[in-house]
Amino acid sequence: MAVELPEPEFMPCPDCGGSVTRAERAEHQCDRERLLDYDIVRLRPELEGLECEFGDYLETPQGRFAAWYAARRRAA
Repeated sequence: MAVELPEPEFMPCPDCGGSVTRAERAEHQCDRERLLDYDIVRLRPELEGLECEFGDYLETPQGRFAAWYAARRRAA
């Protein structure tokens, strides 16, 4: 016996994650700041991986040279 559940009144927008009523779904316009926040949340694992990869790079001879050279150019 299958039980059908009613569709909820509020659903998340697939683009910004904002809560939108069924009646407002067609007219919904995503807020720019909310879009950026939602993208950061979705990309958090990638961003954390990038931070680790960058730290690993800075420990290599090429990375140490790049950091030294950047600091030298900034001071000039």
